[in-house]
Amino acid sequence: MIEARGASLTFRDIPGLAHVPAALHSLLALLFLLYCFIGTNAFSTTSLTQRLEGNPLDRIVVLAMAMLAIVVLALYWRAVPGMALRSLGVLAIAGIAVLSMFWSDFPGLTLRRAILLACFTLITAALAAGVRDLRSAHTAFCWGITAIVILNLIVIFAMPSLGVDDLGAKGLYSQKNVAGMVGMAAVLATATWTARGHRDGMNVLFGVAMTAIGIAFLILTRSKTSIGLTFGALAILGILAFAARSGPTVALAVVMAGFLGLFAGLAFLIAHDLDMNAITLILFGDASFTGRDELWAFARKSMFERPWLGHGYGAFWDVGPGRDPLLRLEPGSWLGDVELGLINQAHNGYLQLGIELGIPVTILAVFTVLCLIVRGVLLCLLARMPHGTAAGFAYMTAMLVLFLLHNFTEASLFMRGIVLFNIVLPMMFLLARGRDLLPSPAARPSFSMGKLP
Repeated sequence: MIEARGASLTFRDIPGLAHVPAALHSLLALLFLLYCFIGTNAFSTTSLTQRLEGNPLDRIVVLAMAMLAIVVLALYWRAVPGMALRSLGVLAIAGIAVLSMFWSDFPGLTLRRAILLACFTLITAALAAGVRDLRSAHTAFCWGITAIVILNLIVIFAMPSLGVDDLGAKGLYSQKNVAGMVGMAAVLATATWTARGHRDGMNVLFGVAMTAIGIAFLILTRSKTSIGLTFGALAILGILAFAARSGPTVALAVVMAGFLGLFAGLAFLIAHDLDMNAITLILFGDASFTGRDELWAFARKSMFERPWLGHGYGAFWDVGPGRDPLLRLEPGSWLGDVELGLINQAHNGYLQLGIELGIPVTILAVFTVLCLIVRGVLLCLLARMPHGTAAGFAYMTAMLVLFLLHNFTEASLFMRGIVLFNIVLPMMFLLARGRDLLPSPAARPSFSMGKLP
């Protein structure tokens, strides 16, 4: 007899099968980490033709993980309905990406690339559904990503011809910006884990060591965006930790101030029609200081060509020789003269998603992530839970904030195969499950004005 208990299945009456669900979930988590952080083709700098055709081994691995994810979801089926209901935005975007094949400029490309997004959505949902203890999951992730960082450092110092280029250390990855994303995720993961209140001094030493290793790797990448966002996030987490310990009045005041600032920033962007050149000119006095002013202007123009439905998911860049969108430009500027296939993203996630799926879907994506951030902040500040669980929620919430900020200079907003999106997608599902991951019903969020622990 199989008995359901909590969000998983126990096999009490079947000897030897009691740990099958947890074992399969752990296997899926390991495969996902290896695929995301190492991949099937390390050090790859793929050509335009390779990006167009895709990697057959990638497809096999992703489909295998997707089939395993279906099994894991079936075993942890009790966690699925509530998680899916609170993740409708994420699921809707994946569904619209698949449907966009019907209006795509290149339906075959869209179908293939949208299926990859759908598979990753399925895989990460299964990962989130199988988490029973957020503290243990946070610990496992810290150890896993630190091992990846150490492997990258070995490559950098032992094989500099492969792991370093003129722009900075790239480790196992194609460029330093990707390595910077990994370093950013590692530093925040280990820093929040270290600060969660260990009773054992040895754990604190391990945490400090892991954080130091992550910082060293991050600095070696020389990714200015990732470095700046990381240290900014650490400062914000310190403020939130202070607010959480200062009582609900201070906590709510800090939260309200933060969200007022966030909404003011969004209003500023909307008021300027997402014109990044005008925005950078106002903020920094130089529209070209990033070197991306022409690219952003081109991307914005392309987005407004088909503002409602977009050109189709994955159907704008990397669409094949002779069909590159930059062929529309006249020679005479660096963007018009650049080697075809070299630029394969708008270097702005909001413009990129708007080009592919339209402005309404882009607004839905931002709104979805903002709602999950609000959920994470409220859980961190108002729920009674052990410090270890709070650290896990704080890490995921901080990563989603950085995700939105990072997309102003890189395109990873619901973009399949991008490391940063692969990292935050399971966090979206975990934050959707937020209340289910609290240790007990007594620890559920309380909105009374009594003193918080």
